[in-house]
Amino acid sequence: MESEHAATLQQHMGKLYFYALKKTGRKEDAEDLAQEIAAQALLSLAHGCVPHQFSHWLWGVARHCYAEWVKRQRRAAEWGRTDGRAAESILDPSLSAEDRLVLGESIAMLKRELSLLAVDYRHITVAYYIHGDKIPAIAQKLNMPEGTIKRKLYESRRQLKEGMNMARELGQRSFAAEQVSFVRSGSDGKNGSPWAYIQRRIPKNILLSAYRNPMSLEELCLDLGIAMPYMEEEVKLLFDQTLLKEVGGGKYETDFIIVNQETQSRIFHRLEDLSRAFCPLLLSMLDSTLESVRAIGFTGCGKRSEELYWTLLPYAVDRLSLLTAAAKRVPQERTERPGNGRWDITGYEFCALPYPTFVGLNGNGGDAAAMWAYKINMNGLSERAGELYSAEVAVLANALRSNDLLGLQSHSEKPIVRKLTERGFLLEEDGALHPSFLVFTTVQEQELIERLEEAPLFPELLRMMELYYDFIYEEIGRLAPARLGEQLKFAASQYISDFRMMSLRHALECSRIEIPEQIGRSTIGMYLRLGDPAGSAG
Repeated sequence: MESEHAATLQQHMGKLYFYALKKTGRKEDAEDLAQEIAAQALLSLAHGCVPHQFSHWLWGVARHCYAEWVKRQRRAAEWGRTDGRAAESILDPSLSAEDRLVLGESIAMLKRELSLLAVDYRHITVAYYIHGDKIPAIAQKLNMPEGTIKRKLYESRRQLKEGMNMARELGQRSFAAEQVSFVRSGSDGKNGSPWAYIQRRIPKNILLSAYRNPMSLEELCLDLGIAMPYMEEEVKLLFDQTLLKEVGGGKYETDFIIVNQETQSRIFHRLEDLSRAFCPLLLSMLDSTLESVRAIGFTGCGKRSEELYWTLLPYAVDRLSLLTAAAKRVPQERTERPGNGRWDITGYEFCALPYPTFVGLNGNGGDAAAMWAYKINMNGLSERAGELYSAEVAVLANALRSNDLLGLQSHSEKPIVRKLTERGFLLEEDGALHPSFLVFTTVQEQELIERLEEAPLFPELLRMMELYYDFIYEEIGRLAPARLGEQLKFAASQYISDFRMMSLRHALECSRIEIPEQIGRSTIGMYLRLGDPAGSAG
């Protein structure tokens, strides 16, 4: 019966640790309290206690041990000693400050290693080396043969020695969980991956601990202070979602790139340097092609350049980015993932740059029609009039094809038209409705691409962007795991679109574009692509 209860106690160790962590608020105290609870329970069983309801009895032991822990904390506070000072009091006062520090670190590591031992191994070790109990006395208390006690002592010594050596090699994590964010490109899985699996602190810390540092389950438990049953579950989830990779020897490594703040800072300064020549050159290119671009005849082509350039500047950057990615053989398709997802992800340590450099591009719709909006993170322009639902895009596209926006108001789409007008997507002039954004058919968009790529300045802009990509690739590659070569291309390619922001900032500083008076109803930086009417809406 006692062995059955001991096995049940082993199963409760994870819950005991988290109970202790919740009560004490500190990992080190939680380890001590959980060990104390388990030791008290095991000794009670060894002395003949026969609980009828084991779980109820065990939590009674836990509450009693916690009450005693609180009393000790109060006494320590009354004596004016912190936990750290109390720990120092067991060290030999004749030691030098350096030796005392080293010995103190060794004691801390020993405590962590003890917490990872199985219950019977841990209490045999504590009884023999700390309490000074003899082997016959330990064998009697735990109802085990003396030979078993000796064998377990030997195995415990070996595990502790290996574990402490391992702990010295682990060092500090490169990143703090609260200082890292993630950027995903592609489409989420039906199971919510990757976001559903990386938002909580525990999986985030596992990914950060295992980045460029393959770790076993035991090493992760040691590094993060998490009990093995919980660690096994968390690691399995991350492994199944392809966020962790097993690299051999029972060790796991983070399976995507995380860019530290020093690398980001170097990339930013290189971007600023290149932008001094790139941005004026891009403006000059658009100026030289503007009349031929207007001649395409797309909807909105007659707008002032101060409005057109909110869309044409980032659009030109996108064309340069696509050609750069093709030249550098960056994979165009995102990686296939569980849950029918197709995405790639990069982590970024927080880096306090002077201003944001990222401009996103969000799309809604499908092959028949798609509405695209640049997310311009400056001067309150990120949202503007907002984004359209796919159903709204489809209604709008059908009306534009029939050249009958006003006619929609006599049909069931009337509420949609009224809403789009209120938001600023449609403008009423001379009794007719007109879109406030640019509209391209697929043929017109192809003509726009040809006008841009045929411009004399286009090759020089492309050369500069390729130089920027090469710099980024080298910088991130210095610290990226060698096996993530394809992901390195993806991570580097995410930066080249930063010229979207740099070109808009430059144009605004030169008064070549203007901030709209009614930002909340503005559709600058938005365009609708009209495709084949037979295409499907997304």
